[in-house]
Amino acid sequence: MGQSPPLHWPEICKQTKVMILQNKLFHEDATPYLYVKEMIEGVRTNTEIRYVFVDEGQDYSAFQYEYLKKLFPRARMTVLGDFGQAIFMQATDLAASDSPLVHLYGEGETTLIRLVRSYRSTREIVEFTRHMLPGGEEIRPFERGDQKPLLTRLKDDKLRGAQIFADIAALRAEGFDSIAVVTKTAAESRDAHEWLRSEGGEGLQLITKDTQIFEKGIMVIPVYLAKGVEFDAVLIYDASPEAYSQEYDRKLLYTACTRAMHRLHLYTTSDWSPFVQALPANLYDTNSHS
Repeated sequence: MGQSPPLHWPEICKQTKVMILQNKLFHEDATPYLYVKEMIEGVRTNTEIRYVFVDEGQDYSAFQYEYLKKLFPRARMTVLGDFGQAIFMQATDLAASDSPLVHLYGEGETTLIRLVRSYRSTREIVEFTRHMLPGGEEIRPFERGDQKPLLTRLKDDKLRGAQIFADIAALRAEGFDSIAVVTKTAAESRDAHEWLRSEGGEGLQLITKDTQIFEKGIMVIPVYLAKGVEFDAVLIYDASPEAYSQEYDRKLLYTACTRAMHRLHLYTTSDWSPFVQALPANLYDTNSHS
């Protein structure tokens, strides 16, 4: 018997059909589309390429790896990735025994090298973030210390905005010139940017998928665009259960927090995300509003 279709399969088909009628594709449909296209028109391969490097490899699906192997049949492959930062549903656990890379090349031809030392963030930020992940205890911080992450609970958005402005001013006074207010989604980034500017936040850059370059300064950015980028200080705009409560949100919050090199602040106007509540209290500080 064949495998059962994915959950919500009729809805997936309906949404895909709507996109195709608009001459658009969801990003996860692009590779299957190319595969079908080449099955009709003829498969293109490049036998001259002998080595393929893949960065952010945790966000590639098994199908995409299969397709890369088909495109470059004579190439060896090096894949770099952190499964803790997998932010897409089709993400691949590169270290799993049934990893698609092992299936592609065979166990005898596949070598796994674990890099567990974190050099980006301070010891306090690494200790805080690694406890968010199952198995995160293997992550080892570099011995560079600073303040613990700071958790601030406010009564409403207006007070949150005022606190964010005050914290940004304090961070800039300390000499930090790369500060990011990180949100969960692009829509939340637009709302937060509009709200903060309406409350007097001048010089805030809104980062979108169309932003060509990242300049130093103060920016509002969704977490999926912050992947692979680092900032002196990161302010998590909303660390509530409304933003991060489902299991697939865990890695989004982890990714957002690990963008910080020196300082990490989290805010909420309700309760804390369960992934924050579960952390040992000695890993963070709270301010007088909490």
